[in-house]
Amino acid sequence: AGMFVWPHGIHVDRDGNVWVTDSRAEQGKGSVVVKFSPEGKVLLTLGKRGLQGNPPEALTDPTDVLTDPGNGDVYVAESHTDVADPKLVGRISVFDKTGKVLRVIGKTGTGPGEFRTPHALEFDSQGKLIVADRHNHRVQVLTKEGRFLAEYPEFGRVSGLAIDRNDVIYTADSESTERVHPGWQRGIRIGSAKDGSVTAFIPDPVDKTTGTSAAEGVAADAAGNIYGAEVGPKRMMKYVRN
Repeated sequence: AGMFVWPHGIHVDRDGNVWVTDSRAEQGKGSVVVKFSPEGKVLLTLGKRGLQGNPPEALTDPTDVLTDPGNGDVYVAESHTDVADPKLVGRISVFDKTGKVLRVIGKTGTGPGEFRTPHALEFDSQGKLIVADRHNHRVQVLTKEGRFLAEYPEFGRVSGLAIDRNDVIYTADSESTERVHPGWQRGIRIGSAKDGSVTAFIPDPVDKTTGTSAAEGVAADAAGNIYGAEVGPKRMMKYVRN
């Protein structure tokens, strides 16, 4: 319907509502989070279309959105800005279910609880907030209030996250190269959200590429099959559990 500039993150809440982040701002559109009913009616918009800034007035390049199944709080990861930009934003803005700002988690940086391109969000079975801190080459584990608990560099340059009810974590690394992350191979890493251990690896099916490859988004079904959304090749891959 021409609503979005660059739809980037998607989340379905416990009531079946669909949340979408629009991660760029152009010509009066984008840089917002939109909540749709299951039928597609717009129920809520966070941020102001076409404007980059700070909550509550605006958002800056939101990458992903997640809702708390307990109280409906909304967690929005920002941003997708060039990390060389001196005005780089790296944070997670938290709203209540009506859109009121509750708090901001983190800031731009490389330390514990700081972010450079927080690219994906999930909760584990205990309600801890799991963040794909992509340009810092790690997964971070925080409380819902934003207190730093742990970091897992074992999963590489993480773009996508999924966590099942047993706290098995699936991560997608579509960007590791010798230039940006020497010694690491692109692909899907599977392990434990509890201790950060990696138990399996699905390598990038493309041997050599100059752009993004492998999965950037990842999901797993109840049978343990894994789905990788590949942005560069523009395809979905299904990996069947043996």
